[in-house]
Amino acid sequence: MKLNINGKSKVLLGTRKSDGVKIWLTKPSWDCDWYWSFGYLGNKDEHYHLSGYADGRNIHIRDALLEDYNLSKSLKDDDNLWLFCELMLTAYTLNESVAVIGRGGSHCTRNHLSELIKNEDEVTRINEIVLPAIFNKLSEIFE
Repeated sequence: MKLNINGKSKVLLGTRKSDGVKIWLTKPSWDCDWYWSFGYLGNKDEHYHLSGYADGRNIHIRDALLEDYNLSKSLKDDDNLWLFCELMLTAYTLNESVAVIGRGGSHCTRNHLSELIKNEDEVTRINEIVLPAIFNKLSEIFE
């Protein structure tokens, strides 16, 4: 698995329209031997997350990105932008699914069906096969 973006630790997402500042997307990483970190945006002066990026605006993440950024060459292609959004949103959903099926619930209180919900084989499959495949496909967009 490549799990990198052209061998770099980050790639240019785009230039923010409001102030011309370049914003970078950091490559995914497997952290603390139990979870994936991904979707980090920013530069040397700021850090924020792609997850929930369009929250509060009642628009799709694709439209929020187009509204806020002069996107990089890789994302100017509309098919690539749609694929980027699809893969990122899928990765976020799968990451949350791994949390639920790994611990057996949503972690509000004791879940009486936790043993039914838990599935370590599926956690392993998603973390070791599915998410890396998504991240590799994302890296292809930026090649």
